[in-house]
Amino acid sequence: MASIQTIPSTRTKGRAKPSYRAQVRVKGRPALSETFPSKKEAENWAASVESAIREGRHFPHLKSKRTQFAELVQRYRDTVMKEARASSKAVREQHLDWWNVRFAGRTLAELTPDLVAEARDALAAEKFTRAKAVTSRGKKQTPTEYTRSGATVNRYLATLSHMFTMAVKEWRLLERNPVRDISKKKEARGRVRFLSDAEREALLSACADSEWPAFYVLVLMAITTGARRSELINLKWGDVDLRVRDPVVDPKTGEQQVGIGRAEVRETKNGESRMLPLVGKALEAVRTLKLQGSARSEWVFPQPSGFPGPYEHFDGVWYDALKAAGIEDFRFHDLRHSTASMLAAQGCSLLEIADVLGHRTLAMVKRYAHLTQSHKVSAIERMAKERGL
Repeated sequence: MASIQTIPSTRTKGRAKPSYRAQVRVKGRPALSETFPSKKEAENWAASVESAIREGRHFPHLKSKRTQFAELVQRYRDTVMKEARASSKAVREQHLDWWNVRFAGRTLAELTPDLVAEARDALAAEKFTRAKAVTSRGKKQTPTEYTRSGATVNRYLATLSHMFTMAVKEWRLLERNPVRDISKKKEARGRVRFLSDAEREALLSACADSEWPAFYVLVLMAITTGARRSELINLKWGDVDLRVRDPVVDPKTGEQQVGIGRAEVRETKNGESRMLPLVGKALEAVRTLKLQGSARSEWVFPQPSGFPGPYEHFDGVWYDALKAAGIEDFRFHDLRHSTASMLAAQGCSLLEIADVLGHRTLAMVKRYAHLTQSHKVSAIERMAKERGL
C-alpha cells in the first residue's frame, strides 16, 4: 500500500515549496520510500514500485548482490553519459574512473554509506599532480602535489549519487542511494581574485611572447568577454561572426572604433547558448588570428601539434605566462573575476554583470557586491541632490 506525505520546506527566505515523500509498504521487509519535488513524481514512483511488486519484478535486494559496481558504471556510461553535455562530460568521466577503481570487485550490495564515506575521505586526502616530472639541465623537477578541495570532492560525490539514483529509480538495482546518508565536505567561500591594471598588462605581454601564437587571443577574449575556459576553447569558426556591426564612437576622443563582432557559445555550463561580443583589441586579434591561418582548422584554438580537436590542455603555457609576468596565486578562471571587477568599476549593476558572465541568477555574482558600492553611493547622492533631500 502506497502513501504520499507532504514535507513542509525549511527555507525561511523566498518562496517555500514543499517536497513529497512516497512510501510503499512491503510485507516482511522495511518500507520503501523516496522523496520528490512534486506530488505527481511521487505518485508515479509509488505506482511503478507497486506494479513491479505485484508482477514479481521488484527485488533490488537480490539484484544488488548480483550486480558489480563496474557493471553499473558501464550502464551509466552507455545511457546517461551519452546524452551528457560536452562541457561536463570529460569531468564526469574522470569522476567515474576514480570510483570505478575505488570500488573495483565490489557488488552494489556491499556499497554501504560507511564504505562510501570512507572513500570520500580517501578522495579528499589523496595527493595528485597536474603535470609530469621533467628533467631540465640534468636535474629532475618534481611537479607540485595537490589535494582536492571540498568543492571538488562534492562534485565527485554528485556524480556517484546521480548514478545510484538511476540505479534506484529507473533500473531497480538498489533500494536506497547510499550517498544520501553521508555528509558533504565543507566548501570554501568563493574567492574573488582579479588582476590589477599592471598585472593585466604584464600578463597580456607575456601571452604575446608565448610559444603558442593563439594564446594572447585566448586570454584577451577571456578578459574582455568573461567567458569560461571551456566556452572559449570549444569555439569553432562557424560560431564566430567578424563582420562589423554598429560601429562605435568613443565618447571621449570622438574616434570611431573598430565595431562589434560576435561569437556564439552553444554549450554553456547552464545549458543555454549565449553571445559573446567581440570589440576593440579582441576583435582585431581574432581577425588577425584567422588571417594567419588558424581558419584552416574548424576550431578557433586548434592544437599547435596539428592533431584534430581544440587545444584543451594548455596549462603548461598558462603557468609559463604567469611566471614570466610575475603573477602568483592566479587561475585561468580568475580572468572572469577580472572582467566582473572592471564592469563594476564602470558602474554596471549586479544584474548586468550576471548577464555578461552567463549566470542565471544573482547568487553567483553577489561576491562582487562590494565592488559596486561606490556606484550605488554616487547614484543615491545624485538622487538626494536632485530631490533636495
